Amino acid sequence: MTAVAGRRRRRPWFAVIGLVAATAGLTVGFARRPRLPPLALVAAANEALDRADLPAVRALIRRLEQRGAADAAELVRVRVLLARGYVQPALDALGALPPPRDGEPRGLMSLRALVAGEAALRAGQVAEARALLAGAVAADPAAVSPRRLLATIAYDTGAIPEALGHLEAVRRLVPADPRPVRLLALIHSDYERYADAVAYYEESLERDPDQPDRDDLLAEMAACQVQLRRHEEALATLAHGAGGARERLREAECRRTLGQTPAARALVDGILAERPDDPAALVLAATIRLEDGDASAALGPLDEAVRLAPHDYQARLTQARALATLGRDADAARAQAEAERIRRVRAEFAELHQQAWDAPRDPAVRLRLAEVAESLGRPDLARVWREAAAALVGK
Repeated sequence: MTAVAGRRRRRPWFAVIGLVAATAGLTVGFARRPRLPPLALVAAANEALDRADLPAVRALIRRLEQRGAADAAELVRVRVLLARGYVQPALDALGALPPPRDGEPRGLMSLRALVAGEAALRAGQVAEARALLAGAVAADPAAVSPRRLLATIAYDTGAIPEALGHLEAVRRLVPADPRPVRLLALIHSDYERYADAVAYYEESLERDPDQPDRDDLLAEMAACQVQLRRHEEALATLAHGAGGARERLREAECRRTLGQTPAARALVDGILAERPDDPAALVLAATIRLEDGDASAALGPLDEAVRLAPHDYQARLTQARALATLGRDADAARAQAEAERIRRVRAEFAELHQQAWDAPRDPAVRLRLAEVAESLGRPDLARVWREAAAALVGK
């Protein structure tokens, strides 16, 4: 990269981006190459980079150079630098490339705009990145990499319909890739559209039954099936998973619902022997004890679950039930009131998610989501929504 950067006076990276954005239809060029570059190699390099296969990327860069496509190879190298977090060296290398020139093929327009857009995104210029990447798609509607980045931007800012549109396009363009379908499943699960989520999970598995995060995918799909009260299907899904504590807890929940109480009890007791501070396992164990008619034995696990997870609606509600069974009416009323408060907050949280879906450019909704997330004891989600709001206002 140093040798390339030293060939000519560097132009600031933002000037390169401005040139790309300013040209009508994002016309760009590779001034020192008289013939068309092998665009199929460029597309293959982008796809290899998108799946983090750096050895394949390096091999494709060499092939581009052998074909005389030195600038295309250099642009792919810039993407490698950006992917590895070396933002300033990438911007320097981008600034050293020849300026855009009229008359180049649309595939090259898209590549230049893709790299400029990705650079802007890594530099925190979200609006600029969105415009450049949209130009890359306009120049080459079959380009996959800019759509992936646009989907990321939309998802991170809570512009869910826009994210879904780009992901569906990638799903069509790369029919063997399980990743966009997996993200479609996650989004639909997050927004409580469980039937659609299950269908996407199944399709992702059909595309690649042995994908690296297969166990996570199966656990997520089983959780959606539970929400749909398809407990037998959830058990079948879990049977193909890793069988860890997470999966066994979900299995115990299914077996209890299906009336298989002894099996559920054995599973949850085994989980608590390994993880005595698991709030969900404590609540399930207490629920089984309540159903066995032993409210006194249920109360200890419930008190511990509430201590560990004070914003857990199910823990509070089950605690209120146990207290009422024991005749502790005042305590039960307080627990019930707190459960109701949490329910209202969670209902507002769900409604705000729908508002964010319907208003993809409204930072106020996202800031309110951050506030509600904080009140539910989820600082991680609060941070995500604040970052989404900041991205919309350009901060």
